[in-house]
Amino acid sequence: MIEIFSYILGFLTLIMVITAIHEAGHFYVARFFGVKILDFSIGMGKSLKTWIGKDGTSYNFRLFPIGGYVKMLGEEVLDKEEFNEQDSFVSKKYYQKVFILFAGPLANFILAVVIFTFLNLYGSSTLSSQAGYISPDSKAALVSIKEGDIILKVDGSEVETRAEAQVNLSRRLGESGVINLSIDSKGVIDEKSIPIQDWLIGEEPKDLLGSLGIGVPVTTEIGGVIKDGPAYIAGILAGDMISSINAQSISSWGQIKNIINNSAGMPIEITLIRDDKKMTKDVYPKFSNSNWIIGIASANKISENSLIYKSYSPYSAFINAVDQTYSTVIDSFIFLYKMITGYVSPKNLGGPVMIGQFAGDTILYGGLYSFLMLMSFVSIGLGVINLVPIPILDGGQICLLTIEKIKGSPISPKTLDFVYRIGLSMVIFLMIFVFINDISRLSGI
Repeated sequence: MIEIFSYILGFLTLIMVITAIHEAGHFYVARFFGVKILDFSIGMGKSLKTWIGKDGTSYNFRLFPIGGYVKMLGEEVLDKEEFNEQDSFVSKKYYQKVFILFAGPLANFILAVVIFTFLNLYGSSTLSSQAGYISPDSKAALVSIKEGDIILKVDGSEVETRAEAQVNLSRRLGESGVINLSIDSKGVIDEKSIPIQDWLIGEEPKDLLGSLGIGVPVTTEIGGVIKDGPAYIAGILAGDMISSINAQSISSWGQIKNIINNSAGMPIEITLIRDDKKMTKDVYPKFSNSNWIIGIASANKISENSLIYKSYSPYSAFINAVDQTYSTVIDSFIFLYKMITGYVSPKNLGGPVMIGQFAGDTILYGGLYSFLMLMSFVSIGLGVINLVPIPILDGGQICLLTIEKIKGSPISPKTLDFVYRIGLSMVIFLMIFVFINDISRLSGI
């Protein structure tokens, strides 16, 4: 019950903030150019609270706190030649109308810059680009990438964190050729080229480094023990920390898996730490599904050695925030292009349910930092989607204005009406599609 409430609260808070910022962008730029604002609304449906400003604008909080809008004088007029009010939207110059429409997405991008700047100043611990367990026979294993190696560059772009490496890899989705990685292997710099063919085309990848076989560095803590398995029989418990096997010091879960799998069934001596006390257990591996196992699972706790702390000076925080926002905007457009052309599965799209789940989880488990990070990315996403050239969206409106500018006359009311209906149908279809995607994720379909 608490989780459901947090999902709803997180979603509504996030959406209301980024929607208000988006509409405020339209509002203030329109006012700057002398356009009369008839209605500024947060939410949709019946008005719950209304007040009238000195300028005659009606300000509203509406019943359904999803979305919002700014209604400008003359904005919805189809027959523009018959409407010539001086303070109307249609009476303004081309560049003014374009900037008014672009101001909404721009406000979303500015919000992201502000949030990123604040988070950069605050600083945070994040996963480094160090490789964890390397899956046998994976693409990474085939080019001899080893656990503990540090990824310095992906296709020539420098990376420090796992997230930065993932972002650079996402640009290669659906492509063929090679992914070039610069690797620091115990102080030796090496270049690795990983061949790809239609890489993950049409799939729904969640961990791109993982798809190459590069895991996250985790501690040697045991998270689970299979009942009646070799480890269980030896008296090993969940929560135990493995410090050595056969007198060999252990620092990663990958080492544990490799030693057990290479044991050939011979007994192994495992030194554990339990309640700050050391103890030794003799364990006899058994053969199962082509591997030697002892029946333990990792607690999947991130190794502190793989975390790096990043913070910035005020100037660097701002510059980095601008770069983060710009890169995310460009990557979002690339993602949309690849999705349209079939290189990326449309199942990667998420809607209100997914956003609500992420927002709720960050409130419950991630704290303010994670929630603000999510807000910045959703804000960028809203700005990017609104710039897509679909009629009724800001990008579509800009396209229509540009067509009118090129042809030297307004588009006919009949044509505009038809185009807007098509645009509305496309948006409704997209909303239904992402909602179905969300439900499929929740149900595991």
